[in-house]
Amino acid sequence: IDSLSAEKSYRHWHADLACGDSPQEAAIGFTVLPKLRREDAPGFLGRDALLAKMQSGLQRRIVTLTLDADGGPGGAPPLHGAELIERDGEPLGIVRSTAYGHSIGKQVVTGYVRCPDGLERITPKWLREGSWAVRSKRRAPLPATLHLKAPFDPEGKRIAGDYSEAEDLLEVAQ
Repeated sequence: IDSLSAEKSYRHWHADLACGDSPQEAAIGFTVLPKLRREDAPGFLGRDALLAKMQSGLQRRIVTLTLDADGGPGGAPPLHGAELIERDGEPLGIVRSTAYGHSIGKQVVTGYVRCPDGLERITPKWLREGSWAVRSKRRAPLPATLHLKAPFDPEGKRIAGDYSEAEDLLEVAQ
């Protein structure tokens, strides 16, 4: 289950989500945006804090990465959490959860990165333009690829019942 959840970027309570993480930082802002945008929306605890965070911009954000090296024997080493996440060689975060993605053949890493000094806010453009790596204990940085959408089935076709690309996936798995 952890593997499938990681590949779809589904968040886990305790590992990926905690009381100190806002919905915007956890990339699940869609869960509260309708209530924040409606003028006739009822108030709720934390509404003012979420509005303030939206206006000031993200100072930290969850990211999903896949290690570039294939997993398994001779590939990327298994990760256990608490490794450093680097962008362009600068340490900006810590791995919160990790799992081997059997459908994609890669190690999937989830963690939060902070906004570096000199940058006003974290934006998707800034995230995309960086070179990402995960620094495992006592090892050289492991190059990684950022995924702003799920590493597996990013468009949600499989969830919607569209398996037209499933045969391509079977070829990759063999």
